[in-house]
Amino acid sequence: MKPGFLKYDPQAPCPQYLEDLATGYWFSEVLFTAVEAGLFTLLAGGGMSAAEIAEALGFSIHGTERFLGALCALGLIGRDGDVFFNTRLSETYLVRGREHYQGDSILWRKHLASSWRGLKECLEAGGRVSYPPPGESRECMGQRVGRYIRAMDNVARYKVQEILPIFEGVFDTGRVLDVGSGSGAVAAGFLEQYPGLAATLVDIPEVLELAKMLMEERGLGGRVTCHPANILEPGALPQGPFDLVILSNILHIYTEKEGALLLSRAAGCLGAAGFLLVHDFFPEHRPEKAALMDLNMLINTYNGKVLSSRWVRERLEARGLCSTELVLLRSDTALVIAARDAGALEKLKLAPGVIRPDRSLLIS
Repeated sequence: MKPGFLKYDPQAPCPQYLEDLATGYWFSEVLFTAVEAGLFTLLAGGGMSAAEIAEALGFSIHGTERFLGALCALGLIGRDGDVFFNTRLSETYLVRGREHYQGDSILWRKHLASSWRGLKECLEAGGRVSYPPPGESRECMGQRVGRYIRAMDNVARYKVQEILPIFEGVFDTGRVLDVGSGSGAVAAGFLEQYPGLAATLVDIPEVLELAKMLMEERGLGGRVTCHPANILEPGALPQGPFDLVILSNILHIYTEKEGALLLSRAAGCLGAAGFLLVHDFFPEHRPEKAALMDLNMLINTYNGKVLSSRWVRERLEARGLCSTELVLLRSDTALVIAARDAGALEKLKLAPGVIRPDRSLLIS
């Protein structure tokens, strides 16, 4: 049996695995349609009949009954007689306005589907072939960037909740630098956990406009400084020292050369007792998802690439930092955490031996 997220026997005398791959879009289209229609938000906190759902969404009753049957089979809604209701999963993550809402992220995946249909052309060309239209207006670019940042904000708000227990009790006061911050959700998680922290977000101006608004919505605007810059340009990062430097889901957007540059510059901002947090997709953890994310970078970025944790650790250690081995999260990403002194890493809440283990360990 193959280990990892996809469980199948490559020697099985049955093509079912291939059939499941080929019909994968059936699953995603059901999810996309339900989220886009607002079905789970409609059912929030209670149940409705198929007729009531059909009327509220403007669907035919015939189609709605069959659609609800598919959603029940997928475990996204439940049924008690004639009443349909959200499962715990949907009630937690698919109701708009809830803390861990993932709908913007899910619909961004729907947006990406059209570029994935050009995979063959990307393979022939050796890279991306679909670009924003020439002369795209500032308004259209702002809308596109806004959809992307809100999607990534959905993901990051959940991810940081997996990360925070590792840093339990580490900070009282201090400065956080979030490099390529996006919405700033990872930094925001630390600010909410530690009232004595303040953060500087570094990203392009269009992104920081939305990040600032989201921070203000969370009541954190007074503790956040926005530093607009192209993070690859010389002098783009503000002067340290910082107690926590974050590179979250940013390395895979770039080449090895650019990634090494970012790691080096981030290390240069680190205080004597500070931590450098690298959060990303890694092939050593959830290899199927990492490989598909790597293809997503081929299709949708100029030169992005998923890098190995070993590659990241080697660059950090070349910069004079001590690092953990790969720290696996429960979801599809993982961490490498570095510091100037190995003693600082011992303050972290990690599984025994993860600072210098013989193999990567899952955090407890």
